[in-house]
Amino acid sequence: AWPLPTMHITQLNRECLLHLFSFLDKDSRKSLARTCPQLQDVFEDPALWPLLHFRSLTELKKDNFLLSPALRSLSICWYSSRVQVCSIEDWLKSAFQRSICSRHESLVNDFLFQVCDRLRGLNDTVAGPQ
Repeated sequence: AWPLPTMHITQLNRECLLHLFSFLDKDSRKSLARTCPQLQDVFEDPALWPLLHFRSLTELKKDNFLLSPALRSLSICWYSSRVQVCSIEDWLKSAFQRSICSRHESLVNDFLFQVCDRLRGLNDTVAGPQ
């Protein structure tokens, strides 16, 4: 039997690479993009980012997504211990809890300001804890 020819992923055309990337979550996309400039270029293609779904605050901290005009749907749906702490009335919070809430609030607010800045006309909803 003849040996099968080997092919490197970067030999695929851009359309195929975008299709492959579309099956990966944000973390996996970022990891793959770090392997070479060509894959980083695919990672940064706005067509790859029509939907963003965040399940935790740590996903907002990572450089693992792209905000672009291609974004059609954005959801932020988490219920973490931090969010739970932040739902306590201010006067009941300890200094530590106030500190956590302050960081959580500014993180989400900064992110949403970036979204609004870059994506005028985004008409899908941003959901809170469910």
